[in-house]
Amino acid sequence: MKKPFFKTAAELAALGKENIPAEFRLDTHLIYNSPAALDFNSPGAQGYGVKRAGLAVPGSVMLLIAPRSCGRNTSGLAAGDTERFGWLLMDETDIVTGRHLKKIPEAVSAFVDARRERPSVVMLCITCVDALLGTDMERVCRKAEEAVGLPVRPCYMYALTRDSRKPPMAAVRETVYSLLEPRRKNPRAVNLMGYFAPLADDSDLYEVLRSFGLQKIRELGRCRTMEEYEELSEANFNLLLSADARDAAAMLEKKLSIPSVEITRLYEIDKIESQYKSLAQALGAEYREPAAKKEAEEAVSALLTLEPEPVFAIGSRLNANAFELSLTLVRYGLKVAEIYGDPQPQDIAYIRRLSELSPDTRIFSNLSPTMAVYDETQSSVTVAVGRDAEYYHENAAHVPWSDEIQPFGFSAVRDFCRAVISACEGKEQEKQPQKAVSGEEIISNHEIRGLRLALAPFAPDTSGAAAVLFPLDALTVIIDAGGCAGNICGFDEPRWDVKSYAKRSTVFSAGLRDMDAIMGRDDRLMEKLALAAEDMDASFAALIGTPVPAVIGTDYRALVRLIEKKLDMPAVAVDTDGTKLYDDGASKTWEALVKTFASEGEPCDAVGVIGVTPLDFSEKEAENIRASLGEKAILYGWDGSIENIKRAGLVKKNYAVAASGIRAAKYIEKKFGVPYEIMCPLSEEEKNNVHEAAAQGGRVLVVHEPVRADAFRKALAEAGTADVTVGTWFTPVRELSKEGDVHFKEETQFARFLEQGNFSCVIADNALRKAAPDYRGAWLDAPHFAVSGGK
Repeated sequence: MKKPFFKTAAELAALGKENIPAEFRLDTHLIYNSPAALDFNSPGAQGYGVKRAGLAVPGSVMLLIAPRSCGRNTSGLAAGDTERFGWLLMDETDIVTGRHLKKIPEAVSAFVDARRERPSVVMLCITCVDALLGTDMERVCRKAEEAVGLPVRPCYMYALTRDSRKPPMAAVRETVYSLLEPRRKNPRAVNLMGYFAPLADDSDLYEVLRSFGLQKIRELGRCRTMEEYEELSEANFNLLLSADARDAAAMLEKKLSIPSVEITRLYEIDKIESQYKSLAQALGAEYREPAAKKEAEEAVSALLTLEPEPVFAIGSRLNANAFELSLTLVRYGLKVAEIYGDPQPQDIAYIRRLSELSPDTRIFSNLSPTMAVYDETQSSVTVAVGRDAEYYHENAAHVPWSDEIQPFGFSAVRDFCRAVISACEGKEQEKQPQKAVSGEEIISNHEIRGLRLALAPFAPDTSGAAAVLFPLDALTVIIDAGGCAGNICGFDEPRWDVKSYAKRSTVFSAGLRDMDAIMGRDDRLMEKLALAAEDMDASFAALIGTPVPAVIGTDYRALVRLIEKKLDMPAVAVDTDGTKLYDDGASKTWEALVKTFASEGEPCDAVGVIGVTPLDFSEKEAENIRASLGEKAILYGWDGSIENIKRAGLVKKNYAVAASGIRAAKYIEKKFGVPYEIMCPLSEEEKNNVHEAAAQGGRVLVVHEPVRADAFRKALAEAGTADVTVGTWFTPVRELSKEGDVHFKEETQFARFLEQGNFSCVIADNALRKAAPDYRGAWLDAPHFAVSGGK
């Protein structure tokens, strides 16, 4: 495998903004999924992506209209926000025909009616599917407004358009300010625009603005009521703190006649003061130096006396421009060895000046496939700033500098220097308080197919496929625009937080853009695959489908043939589309792997286990399975070797411990004559649940993955409980089904079944309890990651 790609500051400066290398351009290569890149690949999951940002208006709610793969990570957002979400899940027919659009006004009505308090506005969040279908969302919103008598606004979560003139995060800023109506202007009022969270309470920017005579300093992130939100219309001008808000500011200038002035977050003290003075001049005011300037100067001086002298790696997942912060640190007299970021033309000015002072500073791209082989031991870094830099430098002092509450001005410099000093001295860093969002109980009572108002979507088929492939030595490509891959790896793959796994796994996003999808540019995908194959030594290539290739009708068989011919390596493709559940995707993947790799040979004395992934089993539960079957048990996939899957036809017996493994087990029996058994040993915690349920007496309902649920049923029967009903949200297993078993498809169906079933006890994941608030019997938690995401 090659070394990680980088350019020094001197090399990039010499190339200029017109010649930024293709390796830094996101349309030229596969996008490497790692914890260092998840903010890019999952804008809906980390920080303020479109989903959270769309709820910035007080009292607003959001209906996410999408395949389940796009809504799955919603339960991972900030505490409280999930109570303001609803989900209208799309199926295969919807993503091809747009049939779901007719249901939206009715779904919005049901969502509003389900709330105890009437919302202020309903945000409709739509995804790449509707981008490709050409949905006129403005028209849909008008129809919904007529149905509920409330404002309804669109939020476009179109990862395909990330590089367009108006990317999703710029568009959503317009949406959240679009409800403002003209008001009489207050000459002493100003709005701060740019961030969704407010500035730190002690930011000197407040002091500076007050010294200019501005008495009303308002921010969207501090609005708690609609009255406070509506007061934003009184501003005499908007002060832009981030370029991302330019489109929103232009919209407000046109609609409300509020002009805007822009300043930038900087970390060089002289530049901050120059900016404040320029603002004072523009406003015809007198600049008075705030107390925080001296505190910033003192903090910089203290940082410069640190022993030993710190050597920095500056990431891009932080509250700063990585290149401006790096240049500032070097100008202060400190060393910056590495920067992680994809330089844009506007960054070259910083890089040119940096090259004069620190020409050997290396600039890496988090998203380059070559970062899979980054080696910390080859670096002199002692302080890692930003979540991405922390990932690459496990042994350095860590300064996340990524709190949602935003730093700005001299106080940002002061607090940053203090954070670095504390990290180097090994002190616990104080965290800024996060904005709390109060939730509201939802009573779900509707008959609309696919509408979820209480339960966030369960793990989709894309996640099931990725879970099987994750630990294998594969060049795995999720054919998406970036969001699906980030949702999968950032939310549905707990091993991503285990560095030994994450470093070993090479999972990429195809990084599709709108024209790639519209034109069906499979040749571009092949070019990217070929480049990635040159950079690493993978045993095979694997393609995972998403809603985008489903809409455009991607020919997976043709892609597999092209890969095998052009790249001279085996390949498998899983035609997932994000509308089905995880067990379907995992089942297809297990079957594809054994069909491709299982081979004949000398029989061995081992037994095989099919179906173990983190979506069904914790690491402890997986090891319990291994222990129960003996030391010669092979957990296919979990053991991280394709060689074990090649032996699947040579073992003396296979065990399918989850429904997702049954199809593969049947194929092996038919092809190689290896018998299989469907079974799943219970863990000690699960056995305790069985004993407690048996002690309760009466009727027991078990809701879980089908094989696990059947194991509970058998154990309960042995404990003397005869009246046991098994339910599942996933594909039932015919061999295990009994009369009275139920397959849940809608949350209202589940709620009614529980309330009418006279059950004394339920064994199920606690997350399901939200759908049946009126159930009053005992509830024993049986965690299922595919349901709750571990929450």
